[in-house]
Amino acid sequence: MNTNKQENKHLWIQAVLGFCLPVITMLWILKSCGFYPAGDRSALIMDMRDQYVEFYASLRQIIKGESSIFFSWSRSMGGNYFGLFAYYIANPLSWLTVFFPIRKLPLAMDVLLVLKIGLCGLTFTLFGQYVAKRMQAKLGYFILLPALCYALISYNMVYSLSVMWLDAVCLLPLILLGVERILEGKKPFFYMLILAYAIMQNYYTGYMLAVFTACYVVFRLVALADKNQKRQLAIQAGTILGATLLAVALAAPILFGVYKDLAQGKLAANNTNFTTANTTNFVFGQIFGKWNMGVYDSITNAGLPAIFCGYGMLVLALSFFIVSGIKIREKLVAAAIIILLLCSFYYVSLDKVWHGMQYPNWFPYRYAFLFSFWVIYLAFRALCAWSLQSKLQAKIEGMPRAALVKKLVAVVCIFVAMLELYHNGHALLEGLNGEFGYKSMAEYEAFVDKTQPLVEDIKATDSSFYRVNQQYEYSKNDALLFGYHGMTHYSSTFNAAINQLTPSLGIAQTYFWNSGYGSNLMLDSFFACKYILADRTVPNTYEQKNTTPAASASYLNPYSLSIAYSAPASNLAPYVSDQDVFANQNAFINGITDGQTNYFIECNPTFNQESGNQWSYTVKVPSSNPMYLYMRAEGTSWANVYVNDNWVGNAFSSETNGTLFLGDFNAGEEIVVRVVAGENEMVNPYYYRLVQLDNQAVTNTLQGLQAKGMEVIKQKGTVLKGTITVGEGERIMTSIPYDVGWTVKIDGKKVDVQTYAGTFMTIPCEAGTHTVEMHYASPGVSTGLVIAFFAVLLAIVYGVLTRKKKNNKSKSDGFLLHRVINKKGN
Repeated sequence: MNTNKQENKHLWIQAVLGFCLPVITMLWILKSCGFYPAGDRSALIMDMRDQYVEFYASLRQIIKGESSIFFSWSRSMGGNYFGLFAYYIANPLSWLTVFFPIRKLPLAMDVLLVLKIGLCGLTFTLFGQYVAKRMQAKLGYFILLPALCYALISYNMVYSLSVMWLDAVCLLPLILLGVERILEGKKPFFYMLILAYAIMQNYYTGYMLAVFTACYVVFRLVALADKNQKRQLAIQAGTILGATLLAVALAAPILFGVYKDLAQGKLAANNTNFTTANTTNFVFGQIFGKWNMGVYDSITNAGLPAIFCGYGMLVLALSFFIVSGIKIREKLVAAAIIILLLCSFYYVSLDKVWHGMQYPNWFPYRYAFLFSFWVIYLAFRALCAWSLQSKLQAKIEGMPRAALVKKLVAVVCIFVAMLELYHNGHALLEGLNGEFGYKSMAEYEAFVDKTQPLVEDIKATDSSFYRVNQQYEYSKNDALLFGYHGMTHYSSTFNAAINQLTPSLGIAQTYFWNSGYGSNLMLDSFFACKYILADRTVPNTYEQKNTTPAASASYLNPYSLSIAYSAPASNLAPYVSDQDVFANQNAFINGITDGQTNYFIECNPTFNQESGNQWSYTVKVPSSNPMYLYMRAEGTSWANVYVNDNWVGNAFSSETNGTLFLGDFNAGEEIVVRVVAGENEMVNPYYYRLVQLDNQAVTNTLQGLQAKGMEVIKQKGTVLKGTITVGEGERIMTSIPYDVGWTVKIDGKKVDVQTYAGTFMTIPCEAGTHTVEMHYASPGVSTGLVIAFFAVLLAIVYGVLTRKKKNNKSKSDGFLLHRVINKKGN
């Protein structure tokens, strides 16, 4: 009994150390690299800066009830949030970030990273303990060596900027532990639940885990194959397959919900599938350079897989193929898996299979952790095999104070590994910094101080439903960061219709993201943007509300429309595909009002190409209305724009490829608009429009529609309710992006929904005063819940049947034993 207690105590100590040693090493790496609070460097780099920190911030809006995991008004004017939640932040650890103030969220990212690194070490330790016990290998504290190396593999260092992908690294050892339990004759529920959880918290890496698990099962079945056990192994293989299918079924709400979300965005867009004409990814010999410590090349598609996991692990893994006690067929399958993974890195076609049949756009070889795991697993198995060598055991046990020597050697090996992994991690984080640059905490905090007071002031003084547009940003997801209803968004779960419409109206849009840059009074009003945030001059029609010491200000748009209003809109498909964005704006608005108004005044500039990278427009201002410039050019992706030698903004970048506000001028004034591109660039500005927005025409239209707006009486999470008076021959128009998840009721009766310009919801309605209720449910989730329900039933039935079978077998065995005893007694 005491022996068992002592053994359990050692197992607990090993588990604690399996978590703590990687945590200590990771903290050491972060401190040496100058991460906050040891320095001013934040975790914000690439997508961590532009996406993840904002997505984690959105969780606090869900807690407040202002948003939900199914819908958010803070992304692209409002849309399905379930796909984003499932892909990026479904891990329960994500909720720890709500305990950090917005100003310190980058620190929360470091905390999540360190915790996940520690959990990788812990889960491998648990897996190693189980396998070592089954093999009767007594590794002692040497078991911490592969666990430490696994937690701090190069993959985890490089992909520390995408912490969601570290979840799969944490869970892989537990999934394979579940496989081992089944092969040992235990029930499959542990395996089924862990795999289901892995798929639920990230379907993308969950798919990779399932594929690799299949490889591992083949490896183990081959190792256990025996003429007398074929039937038993077939049963176990069937059990694993059945449990895998049930795990997928349990995750069906996530899978179906995410698929439906992607179907309206990434899968529906024509320009988001990246590919390559090459059949191979690199020169094969280059892969061996990634075995070296501290080698960073790139996180773009030019980089090779991050596979380093420690020199000691590599040596031990090689010894797996020469140590006795391991079957030849087991070594052959182990080698086959290594070859499969190397070929997957090398051949584009195989690489795409691991990535869900899509070629990755940057962040390549997202499954590279599987290779590192396999090397470490083989090293661990070799370690077990060596410990079982009788001659080696006899030598060690024959040494004086053998137990103490073993512990000291283990400590030394672990310390050396920590040093090695520290230097590797430090080098890789510095490599990331050199290529893309971690942002400073000071920069992030300055942006929060510049923006959060304005947002909080708006929220405190206006409880109505409205959107906020912004003329400066930290990222396209600032609305999620601060929790306001916004225009902009950037993620893989974007709205394809919004991304297609907005650039045709002169609003900047590129790649997966959309923005509010390039908007004006008319568009802001139709999109229910009652407020704007700006750090530069805005048109005089906006009324300044509040300012900050950082020279930012909030402005009220007095002509903003309600989220829904009554309008004629007899043509639901206005032509908005002209290269003239101002003509498209006219068509978009006139389609709503059934009018033929021209809302723009031509400026008729004189064009002058001053040099290869510089040109100008000379204008005699026709009126005192705000002036806008829209340009297209070849040969540049960035230019500064000046009016009478005063800088007013940028053009041609991904953030500024829309219309640009030049200023309010006096009628008859002559101005010169000069555009200066990069030095030595030869630019061809092949298209331009310079106009003024006719404020009088715009305000006349807006004031008429304002009077017919819906009064919002409830807006919370997925529910929007209000009252509206619809005019004769009119319908309800909204600035809510269409989604099949919406259910609309008028006076309690469900009605069909149509789209305007292929983008926004519009609702046919009889004249009169009505109550409108809108409820949102993420498409696909209900279907997935039904599938998951039946999966639970099947799992319960399986559990009951196997328990009954086991009880019957026990009774049968007991009866036979009783008969044998009686017979002997006679």
